[in-house]
Amino acid sequence: MAAQIKAGRYIGQILVDGGFVSSRDLELALEEQRSTNELLGQVLTKMGVIDPADLKVALSVQEQLVHLEDAVKAAAGVRQMLGALLLQAGQINEAQLEQAIAEQKKCGGKLGEIFVRLGFLTERQLAALLDFQKGQEDVQSTSSPLRLGDILVSAGHITWEQLDCALGKQSISRKKLGEVLLEEGFVQPQQIRHGISLQQKLLTSILVGILALASVPDAEAATRSASAEVRVSATVLPYTQMNVHNQSSMLIVTETDVSRGYVDVPVGSSIEVKSNSRDGHCLSFESSDELFKQVRIDGLGKPAVLGTGSGIVPFVMEGKSVRINLSYRFILAENIKPGAYPWPLTVSVIPM
Repeated sequence: MAAQIKAGRYIGQILVDGGFVSSRDLELALEEQRSTNELLGQVLTKMGVIDPADLKVALSVQEQLVHLEDAVKAAAGVRQMLGALLLQAGQINEAQLEQAIAEQKKCGGKLGEIFVRLGFLTERQLAALLDFQKGQEDVQSTSSPLRLGDILVSAGHITWEQLDCALGKQSISRKKLGEVLLEEGFVQPQQIRHGISLQQKLLTSILVGILALASVPDAEAATRSASAEVRVSATVLPYTQMNVHNQSSMLIVTETDVSRGYVDVPVGSSIEVKSNSRDGHCLSFESSDELFKQVRIDGLGKPAVLGTGSGIVPFVMEGKSVRINLSYRFILAENIKPGAYPWPLTVSVIPM
């Protein structure tokens, strides 16, 4: 009898893919699990590396990551460009994106086809991502693990009844869901920010899962292959660790800063990254306040400009350890007053 192929993603993979936990923490948890026989999620929460609510949110997408078709249908939110999706998934870096764009300007054609021609994607991966991209435009979809409302329910911040109430009011007011939830008193601002952060992590997990599932041969071919030969291989997970040597705890805004519209913070963060990954890394930035409209980050070779919410910046390491000093220019939001504010950004590192 031919073996049945199941290409789904394990929860440990999903958590690492989305940056919920580090590869090192996963390795330690798996080692602990072998001796305790507990569920992996129980081990990780007991270790204190993931909040139980965040784990529940991550588990909400595992069912969608068994089959490629289901993973693609999980699409939701604002439509993103193909290059941005590939960057978020860590499939390409900025240099490769620039290479593909330069090739497109030179020879013409669709950018996706150029990604395939350059070997950055397979045709099946491209087709899956294009379907996912189309799904992001589907405003008729009422439920998806990537929708902010579903995430807030999974995280325990609101109930389904509160979500239904807010969605009903949103359909009339045309406001953002987060605004409606705040106006109704269902959530606090920090819960909305937490939900948006989880949303970005889930999106990364799903994109990585789609690319992985699309790299598996179709079921019929896989079954024929499995019946003919069984191969066993071991994969060493990329290990990445970040140590913070110095981090500003406050953002000081003066009257002069308000007048000119921005605040400069030289060497606001000093971090050290250690890794065995040869494919590069991404720094993930998450904003914890609405003090600024945009931030420019210097110290990664060339400036990176991010908006509010979350953003991912690829970078390349030389050697197994690198010290990075990050400077910031915050473009202030409207109506910000002078004062001392909690530092509005958190940074983490994700291997590609």
